[in-house]
Amino acid sequence: MSLFKPAAWDSTVEVFNFQSAKKNSQNSVEKTNKNIANEILKKKQKNKVKKTSIKNGRIEKRKQKKLQKQKLIPKGLQRPVKPINSDDEDSSSADSSAESDSDGGIGSKQKVIKSGRIEKNKLKRVEKLNKSKLTEVHNKNVAAVTAATNELKLITPANAQFSAYQEKLKSQLVGGRFRFINEQLYTMSSQKAVELFTADREAYTAYHEGFRHQSEQWPFNPLKRIIKTIKNLPKTFEIGDFGCGDAELAKSVPNKVYSIDLVSAKPDIIACDMAHTPLKKESLDVAVYCLSLMGTNLKDFMLEANRVLKVDGLLYIVEIQTRFDNVQDFIQRLRSCGFQLVRKDMLSKLFLFFQFKKVQSIGKVAIVKPFQLKPCLYRKR
Repeated sequence: MSLFKPAAWDSTVEVFNFQSAKKNSQNSVEKTNKNIANEILKKKQKNKVKKTSIKNGRIEKRKQKKLQKQKLIPKGLQRPVKPINSDDEDSSSADSSAESDSDGGIGSKQKVIKSGRIEKNKLKRVEKLNKSKLTEVHNKNVAAVTAATNELKLITPANAQFSAYQEKLKSQLVGGRFRFINEQLYTMSSQKAVELFTADREAYTAYHEGFRHQSEQWPFNPLKRIIKTIKNLPKTFEIGDFGCGDAELAKSVPNKVYSIDLVSAKPDIIACDMAHTPLKKESLDVAVYCLSLMGTNLKDFMLEANRVLKVDGLLYIVEIQTRFDNVQDFIQRLRSCGFQLVRKDMLSKLFLFFQFKKVQSIGKVAIVKPFQLKPCLYRKR
């Protein structure tokens, strides 16, 4: 609709028709409102979808946890779990949404907390039951194992094989320690040997156990020769067994025997340094050194034997033949200590047997050159 009409004579003027601005503004407002409403609806739909998916995921997780927990629970205590269906999920989601709309989600949270506490208590009970069952099973297994071992002990072939293997290992260990201690005793004085065994009492027992094991392999035991010789002597003779070990000589002869060693393995053994014994001067008729001339101070041993022996008293010495470089030199050394050779024998090509007699008392202050024998080193087996 035109606002004015031009004059007829003015042909140059163009006439424009203008619509009202009110109508255009109303149309644009309506369009923007519709767009905003559509966007809000879309956002609401998206939020609903997200909420439902989150709720469904939570429900599935809870059901899966229940299933996993029921696997740990014994069959008698298990409760049936409802299968996971889409209809149940929809209904549960609808119920939960209704509860959340009405109560603001407080009731559902309380129910979840209560159910969690109940499940924890159930799990604790199940753990107690499982522990008790495990202890019962363990006790049964222990009883079965002990019964089986007792039965195996009665089986002689297997037991014999095991004991033989065990004895072999034991002999190897004992032999190794015996060789180590043996080498030490040959290269130290008797005083240091006393200090060694008093500091380590087990070393003494290990040494003599190894010595027993070694002597069992010899073709002949030299102590038997000495026992046989002493049995031919008068029973009134008093004897000193220097380096007695297990005091076998005292058990085998009727004479009074003073058993002397570095350590007292038995009540009747005198523990002392064999170079300085508590025996009285000229109190013995016989002195015996059977495989006991060890150490670097043999001169002190022989001077002590001269002190405790009576004049014309007998001195018996048995040693391994390989320890002597020069037998005549050894005899000469003992002559300087107041002894005279009476007899010398070889026993089974392994041992040398000496019988000396005390011819004079020279005292322990006598000037005698120190001497020693070669160490006896046993081969490793």
